[in-house]
Amino acid sequence: MNDNHNMTRGEFHNDRKKKRKRGPILPPKGSKSILRKWWFWTLIGLIVVGLSGTGINAAAKAKNQTDNTTKTNKVSKKKSAKKTVKPKKKITNKKKSTVPEIAKDETQNNSQAGNSDANNNSDQNSDSQYYFKDNKAVIHDIDIEITQTKVIQAGNTGNEHGDKPIFAIWYKTTNKTDKDINPTTAWVAIFKATQKSNSGDEKDLEVAAQPDSKFVDTQLNTINQGDTVESAVAYALDDISKPVRLIATKGVNGDTIGSQEYPLK
Repeated sequence: MNDNHNMTRGEFHNDRKKKRKRGPILPPKGSKSILRKWWFWTLIGLIVVGLSGTGINAAAKAKNQTDNTTKTNKVSKKKSAKKTVKPKKKITNKKKSTVPEIAKDETQNNSQAGNSDANNNSDQNSDSQYYFKDNKAVIHDIDIEITQTKVIQAGNTGNEHGDKPIFAIWYKTTNKTDKDINPTTAWVAIFKATQKSNSGDEKDLEVAAQPDSKFVDTQLNTINQGDTVESAVAYALDDISKPVRLIATKGVNGDTIGSQEYPLK
């Protein structure tokens, strides 16, 4: 009390303020409280840093997901905007047929073609472009004109190695197109030979060997467009008392354009 009385009023108030000021509430030095341990505060710091890092990573992931979604939507829009290009069709060039007058084509173009027998043993088709009369056959690709016919007995010239008589035919072939045509294929494509048997049935005759030796090496040669060449053909006979009938068609298996009978002499 005496000390307090000796202080001035200002000193008294300053002393009271000093006594009121206090530092952080910590245990006294030298105590074993956990608040005095360095590792405790280090642990607290790590926890705070970890929580902050987790929040930052979560925010970054959310941002990346948003960016990826935006990119995916843009790519989808670009793909849907692309035009579909249709593949081009390949054009295949058709090759020309080397067989004269395909039957299918001729049937479509000449549906009215037919054949009839005449009393003078000569038939003519109603279509003037395709016919066989007066020893001449005319179709779109080729013309064939028969120039001579003859029966050759077995052992004679032209039938030296045969055991049956043959009906020999000499003819000229004209190629009117740029197709690969030779005298033999032209004849076989148009003509067939028939003969009536004793029972009255008409049967096809078989082709015999080449009756003229000068055509042996040329009968398969290609005829140039516009050219006419000579050749020969023969049919084996079982009966020389009945005439041979030649039937002409518009190519292999085509419609008949005419027929003509040839008496055997």
